[in-house]
Amino acid sequence: MPKPPASWKAFELRISRLIGGKRRGAYVSDGTQGKSDIILDGFSIECKLLKQAGWQKILDACRQAENNRESELEIPIAIIKKNSRGIPDKDSIVAMRLETFREHFL
Repeated sequence: MPKPPASWKAFELRISRLIGGKRRGAYVSDGTQGKSDIILDGFSIECKLLKQAGWQKILDACRQAENNRESELEIPIAIIKKNSRGIPDKDSIVAMRLETFREHFL
C-alpha cells in the first residue's frame, strides 16, 4: 500500500490546485538558489504549514519567496497555514513584506 504524502506536500498540492498553479514537486535548485513551491505565472509562491506560525517564521517564508524568484517581475508571496485539522485551507494567510508590496503595487 502506498504511503500517503507528507502533510506539507499535500498542502502544497491543494493550494496549487486552488489557485490554478502547479506544485513543483521534489526539491530543485540551480546551485545558487531554490525554486518556488508552486509554479504560477507572475508569482513566486512559498507554502508553509506550521505548528506555530510565529513572526520570524512568517518573515522567513516571505523572504524565501523573494529569494526564490526567477525574475524580479515575479510577485513573491508566502501562503501560510497553521497545521491543525480544524483549519480549512481557505483560511490560510497570504503574506508579503511591506517593502515588497511597495515595490510591486505603489
